[in-house]
Amino acid sequence: MQRPIGVFDSGVGGLNVLKYCTELLPDESFIYLADEANMPYGNKPEDDIARAAFACADKLFSLNCKAVVIACNTATVTAVDRIRALYSTRVVVGLEPAVKPCVKELGKNGYAVALVTDATFASDRFSRLLESCDKRVVPLASPKLAKLIEDNQDDITRIKPYLREVFEKYGDAEAVILGCSHYSYISGLISEIYGGKIKIYDGAEGAARRLKYCLELSGLTAKKGECKPTIKFLSTYKK
Repeated sequence: MQRPIGVFDSGVGGLNVLKYCTELLPDESFIYLADEANMPYGNKPEDDIARAAFACADKLFSLNCKAVVIACNTATVTAVDRIRALYSTRVVVGLEPAVKPCVKELGKNGYAVALVTDATFASDRFSRLLESCDKRVVPLASPKLAKLIEDNQDDITRIKPYLREVFEKYGDAEAVILGCSHYSYISGLISEIYGGKIKIYDGAEGAARRLKYCLELSGLTAKKGECKPTIKFLSTYKK
């Protein structure tokens, strides 16, 4: 029960998921793996994404993690089912766009934009998620965005002109669904573009709640006070 929980993403995007996990599970220790060597996942072929995700999951489980969180929408839609099949006795939690919570709160004639990566846009898993939405969620792929966010962490406002172009055709949208963990860093900019009159949905908190539920169900929740929680950060690097 005192073993760490592994969390991985292709870069810094998953740190937002990690934040929710630590808030919801304050007695747990975590290992965060940033797969910078393969960043970004979103514009890669499916097999390459799957190989990178498998390598991250394998690394974290080899470090004695009791659970792994795939803090990446792209890796989730591409590889979560296969990772769960490979590690059938382990807890594996994925990250999905908050489509269902958004649709429940949309106005009668409103619609939402789901901002996703190219790989998520093309995935069968994401298509199935949208099937029950009666076309009230418009998928919008942005191939450059995750890399732009990663490269402009020192001043994220630099990408605001690009974001204006991305959302130019969707000025009457009622909500925006963030379909990539990196996009949590631009929620404020999106709100500014819409003059503050937009609802923004992020799946990070839902992933943390799912993790908590799975740990409790498996009897793996850390006991309060038995050890001091820690967070360890790891990264891969481009050769």
